[in-house]
Amino acid sequence: METTPRSKPFTARYPGRCHADCGDSIEPGDDVVYVGDQLVHDGCTPAAEVERAPRPVCPDCFTEIAPNGACSCQ
Repeated sequence: METTPRSKPFTARYPGRCHADCGDSIEPGDDVVYVGDQLVHDGCTPAAEVERAPRPVCPDCFTEIAPNGACSCQ
């Protein structure tokens, strides 16, 4: 199983949002890390990415049909 790269902990210099389920904001002075491209508090685990269900495929142009019903044919 592949693991997401994790940076070394560092001190936040700017306010932001923790991309974990802790619900707290990141304040300057907090210890933070990057997990992949998501900034989280040191000790938090980022929320798992939700996989989207596959969309139906157009039988004529073989592209995924957009939520508005459009495809490459239109």
